[in-house]
Amino acid sequence: MSLKEVKKELNKMDKAEIIKMVSEMYKKISTVKTYLDVFVTGEIKHLIEKYKNEIERYIYPNGRNMDLREVEARKIIRNVRKLKITELNVELELHYVKCCLEIIEDFGYWDENYYIALEKIFYNAMNGISELGMNEKYEEQIRVVSHKASEFGIELDY
Repeated sequence: MSLKEVKKELNKMDKAEIIKMVSEMYKKISTVKTYLDVFVTGEIKHLIEKYKNEIERYIYPNGRNMDLREVEARKIIRNVRKLKITELNVELELHYVKCCLEIIEDFGYWDENYYIALEKIFYNAMNGISELGMNEKYEEQIRVVSHKASEFGIELDY
């Protein structure tokens, strides 16, 4: 069903039906709950912390085999992007890059795809920062990340 068709159907519904439907979605679909919570309160700090913890769980090695599961962390970031909350995206993307650089530093990890993903996510964060016009807010964090990356031969220019 296209967005146009959805809007057409919503226009046929009365306010009570729409409220009931949104309430059901809120209860059953976690991304809808997250989106509506931010929409109503404008507060993202708790989401930032929640998702940062999830990202860390996947990026840092797990178990004796030192299994890296950064692909799962990238899935979290992709899913959060769908909420279209740019500041949340930027925070998580920069956190992902910082965590990955720590893995490289602590374990000497080298994998070309790992580096490519790290760079791509960094530049997505830079685009978000520019979009928000928050260069000053993130300047120090970006400088630190860029410097650390350069120690490993990764160019993260801003």
